[in-house]
Amino acid sequence: MQSPAGDDNPPETVPDKAGQTETAPPTVAPVTSAPNGSGHGLCFDLNSRLADTAIKGLAVPSTGAWTNPFASNDPISAGCDGVLSWMTVESGNIHPYTHVLFFTNGTYLGTATSSPYGYTEVLGKSANVVSVRYRWAKSDDALCCPTGGPSVVTFTLSGGKVQASGQFPPAN
Repeated sequence: MQSPAGDDNPPETVPDKAGQTETAPPTVAPVTSAPNGSGHGLCFDLNSRLADTAIKGLAVPSTGAWTNPFASNDPISAGCDGVLSWMTVESGNIHPYTHVLFFTNGTYLGTATSSPYGYTEVLGKSANVVSVRYRWAKSDDALCCPTGGPSVVTFTLSGGKVQASGQFPPAN
């Protein structure tokens, strides 16, 4: 039997306080398709096994171990297909070096740069674009106050690969 709206399942009827029946509003099924590495309602969870495996694949920093303080917060409820997720990891130095790691659909795509850089910050993102600001210390700069840059590099997910546009800092 089809409902007046043409659905295969008619709306449920429920009794009201007076014993009369009324039609309950239709329920919307939540998005349940969650990729590998998701958790806490997010397309990518920085505490996931996927994140841990990606971090373990990086070269060990010269001081301490990598920590992963920040990640994108794309909700599963908005859909994860074609979403470029990111996570930063920092070295244990007083002036930490930072890697930006990219993920999509439960897959680790790699790092933004082959080597980590200091003074790196993710500025923002849309579904498939992440903007990263790089700054760097010049030879006469105090470590607190880099004057190199800033330069913003835009990373775009296209065809399952990340493409970069912008100027990277000079090699370490």
